[in-house]
Amino acid sequence: MHTRASAIRTMAAAAVMALAASAGGCGSGHSAPPNCLQVQPCGGDVVGNWSFLGACFDAQAQSADFALSCPGGKINATGVSLTGTLNFNADLSYTATNWHEVFLASETIPLSCSGMASCTERNGTETDTSNGSTVTVTTTCSGTTTCDCRVNGSLTLTSDFGSYTTTGTSLNMYGGTTSGLFDYCVEQDRLHLLNLSSSGQVVSDIVAARTP
Repeated sequence: MHTRASAIRTMAAAAVMALAASAGGCGSGHSAPPNCLQVQPCGGDVVGNWSFLGACFDAQAQSADFALSCPGGKINATGVSLTGTLNFNADLSYTATNWHEVFLASETIPLSCSGMASCTERNGTETDTSNGSTVTVTTTCSGTTTCDCRVNGSLTLTSDFGSYTTTGTSLNMYGGTTSGLFDYCVEQDRLHLLNLSSSGQVVSDIVAARTP
């Protein structure tokens, strides 16, 4: 189903993904983290302890990327709130602790590329508990030939661990729930975990602050 596979999996890439507004959104009524969506991949030293400040998403850029695989599809809004810690150790191991994420996406999807027989086929709530995390997703779609869909949910993670590598401006995390490949930038005392569009534009930015 394109709804979940596009915006939701992008937002949850750090889980690593709140109501969002128009082109750019941050989570749950909070103000945007410092310099969110304002930095480019720059690399840097990730070793240390980091606490999530939140995340921002460029719905217009995400929508343009989405339309490449689903002509006529549009992401109307995306948003997320995210708290928790991420600790990178000098021995190339990492730990993730006490993550809580709330995410939302609103999309318009032609039924022909939705992977469903009808717009309402997958309406309802699903919950998955595995690898120490609990993910709950609620999908609500309406329409006939074109589906107007709203997807919202949450992720709770008590702890996870794994290994990581950095190459240039790329950070690759190999863990359980928290595996992911990001472009990244260490800017002042902040870590930015970035996802880029096919044209190289920053479409999402998860921001964390360095802590003692």
